[in-house]
Amino acid sequence: MASARDPARLRIISIAAAILLGLAGGLALFFIPLPYYIFAPGGALDLNTAVFVANRTPPRGTLFLTDVNVIPGRPFFYAAAKLLPGYDIIPRERLVPRSLRDVDFNRQLLDSMKESQETAAVVAERAAGLPVVSASSLVVAQIIEHSPAARCLKVRDVIEAIDGKPIENQRTLVALAGARRIGTVFKLALRRAGKRRIVECATFNYRGKARFGMSVQYHTEAYRLPLRVAFRVPHINGSSAGLMFALQIYRTLTGRALAGGRAIAGTGVLDADGTVQPIEGSRQKLRAALKAGAGVFILPAQNYKDLQPSRDVVIMPVQNFAQALRKLAALPPPDVTNQ
Repeated sequence: MASARDPARLRIISIAAAILLGLAGGLALFFIPLPYYIFAPGGALDLNTAVFVANRTPPRGTLFLTDVNVIPGRPFFYAAAKLLPGYDIIPRERLVPRSLRDVDFNRQLLDSMKESQETAAVVAERAAGLPVVSASSLVVAQIIEHSPAARCLKVRDVIEAIDGKPIENQRTLVALAGARRIGTVFKLALRRAGKRRIVECATFNYRGKARFGMSVQYHTEAYRLPLRVAFRVPHINGSSAGLMFALQIYRTLTGRALAGGRAIAGTGVLDADGTVQPIEGSRQKLRAALKAGAGVFILPAQNYKDLQPSRDVVIMPVQNFAQALRKLAALPPPDVTNQ
């Protein structure tokens, strides 16, 4: 009797083991981290339902904020991105330092969204001729482990000058550091916990470039904003909404229909001086614009090379907010374009 039961018991054990191994393998496809992010096509948000200026109503037309779905790198999503159209596989270190956890990256994206809203209100109200009083600062957001910055800087330090030259934006810091040989020691004027101090900080070789080893956020604070602006933007984070926020606020303030009132979609990081900075995921955002039926897709000039020409939408690269307004104003009315 015992010998008759043993083969049956072994079969049950073998089947159970196979099921457990299959489950473990299936879970591994979704939980083993890979050093990538997957960019998937996102959606387009109608800004008439998301941006509200006190006592003002937008003119005719619709502006869409385009988005990208950012998926953590996992074997299943990686394999799917290899097969599906419109998906891109982005090395993780291209977006964030290796030492930055996903949860901290998400927190940075939330902070960047708030910053883009503040900056957009400042730029738009100033462009509309309203008296805006604001100040900007470069804040240390993250420090790479074992880098020079880890020895001389702390998170939340506010950098005001480098070798006596005021920091006007993030590009100033990068340009000045990159203009000298790797290993050069700079004097950084900063505020730490409200106290001003000077620290000496060297650069090191980061992906072939002279860098301090930190990520920063350019923070704009409006001390006096003539009109209050409110935002309702669920499930979208990051800094690339600034340009479209500013265009929506501007047209609502002035009552001017942009591009003859046609549907405009777009993306772009906006600095407080109106400069438009590049973004990630331009291909996915163009697909979102086409799906929304936009006739114009506006994006940073640096990203124009990433896209193929389209007969279905006018692709409009811009370098700054003022240029975006001029180019949109120069477009013919929609009925002329469609003839």
